[in-house]
Amino acid sequence: MSSLLKGPGSTKFADRWPDMQPVVLKLLKQEHVTRDEWQNLFWDVHSVCSWDEKAAVRIQEALRNEILRFISEAQGRVMKHREESALLKAYISEWTKYFTQCDYLPKPFQAMEIEGGNQKPKRKNQDGNRVQLLMLKSWNGSIFVAVREKLLSASMKLLYAERNGEAFDSQLVIGVRQSFVNLSTEVSNKLRIYQENFESSYVEAARDYYASHAPAYLTENGVQNYMKYADQKLWEEDRRATKYLETRKGCNSKQLLMETVVQVLVKDHATTIVAECPRLIANNDVEKLNLMFSLMDRIPGGVDPMLRDLETYIVQSGLDDMKANADIITTVSCGP
Repeated sequence: MSSLLKGPGSTKFADRWPDMQPVVLKLLKQEHVTRDEWQNLFWDVHSVCSWDEKAAVRIQEALRNEILRFISEAQGRVMKHREESALLKAYISEWTKYFTQCDYLPKPFQAMEIEGGNQKPKRKNQDGNRVQLLMLKSWNGSIFVAVREKLLSASMKLLYAERNGEAFDSQLVIGVRQSFVNLSTEVSNKLRIYQENFESSYVEAARDYYASHAPAYLTENGVQNYMKYADQKLWEEDRRATKYLETRKGCNSKQLLMETVVQVLVKDHATTIVAECPRLIANNDVEKLNLMFSLMDRIPGGVDPMLRDLETYIVQSGLDDMKANADIITTVSCGP
């Protein structure tokens, strides 16, 4: 390899970085890297870290500069788009390529994780590989901070449109969510960025939507039609959450959303809904009673008023039957 032929002193960072830098740029840009370039990068990093005590710090600083320069260019390509869907597509494209390189670029720099003297791996900090962390934190602190609100706003508008029955490319919202999930560098809470941004915005947007639409629908269409509406919307939100929210084990995004939607669609209108129960019982409308039960069973104590109405109806029906048949009952009771 060409690196092996370099003279003494070539183990210094200043001598090796000019050869390393072009390969780093190729990796960031996802350009073709030859086998020799790839292997030489490993060797250069190893050689410098073995003989230069300050190599790891110098390499990391040089990498940071190259990464930030690359991200700045990516940010320019994203921010030139004014239309929201185009901006989402551009961001997702840039992020997807960059995140892929978060796995590949750190590999040649593993020697930075080794202590110079004994060649034993350092205990990594709990957050993981330092180059990967550098890449994620650099993206987070620059382009992500600049476009975060635009990403959330555009995503929530698309979801609003879907709730209104309009079609759109669902991968745009999914891609945004994945970027929020994958940006986290905290082992103790890998979902913090996602939860504090995407999850909270998603739940709040759902709450606002139904808080605005549900009362009007109830007023205009009545309780019985509203129950069908609420049941349908709960079904839709359940499936929408499976598609757009993080559902990994230990993540309660879907539960949080459904609790919020149940609050707005059912609990906030529980008194009005249950007031229809006596009429349905009197009409023996089993289908609508089942629907009411399924809705009210979603909130604590929700079915209790229905049970009281049913008990009242049974008692009253029994009393009415007794009054209607008073003569017969009296005759049978008194006997001949």
